[in-house]
Amino acid sequence: MERAEEYLEAILDIQEREKRMVRTGDLAKRLNVKPSSVSEMLLKLSKKGYVEYQPYRGVVLTKKGREVAEKIKKYYNIFRIFFRDFLGIEKEEAERLSCEVEHHVNDEVVKRVCMIIAGKCNICEECEYKVITLSDADDGEYIVLACPSAVEKVGIKPNKKVRVFESKVFVDSEGILISEELARKIILKRA
Repeated sequence: MERAEEYLEAILDIQEREKRMVRTGDLAKRLNVKPSSVSEMLLKLSKKGYVEYQPYRGVVLTKKGREVAEKIKKYYNIFRIFFRDFLGIEKEEAERLSCEVEHHVNDEVVKRVCMIIAGKCNICEECEYKVITLSDADDGEYIVLACPSAVEKVGIKPNKKVRVFESKVFVDSEGILISEELARKIILKRA
């Protein structure tokens, strides 16, 4: 399915940019494959209901094909932001990794990554994850959603309730000072 998803994503990109049917040659050039390979794949995608294909004229996505393409594109953007902005990976490497990962993750994995990058991206019109990092937390009680394993030894771990008061984190009533670097990587939601 990975190759089919790459075709759907390429069709979406070209369709949105050019505002027209996508030609076999467009896809061959974009995906670096022979036009005969493109025609073969488009016939397969058409039989599965992902595209409307007219030989010698072009192809457009069906509703089903658009949904798959948009989902894959969204996954790519989520992982690109995660790798680049959260993990600090160079832009080109982040893009390469995102392109590989986008086809091999499920909704649960994406949901967890979204919780980490929530508030630091603009992928969705409205983020469904109302989360913050520990470094941005006001005084109050929170549930830990995600954190580096380095803080687990002091009791901070996913699903654990913590209290923030005067720049300290309290776990089971014990106050802990966390470095700013680690605090930016601990993801919380209000309890």
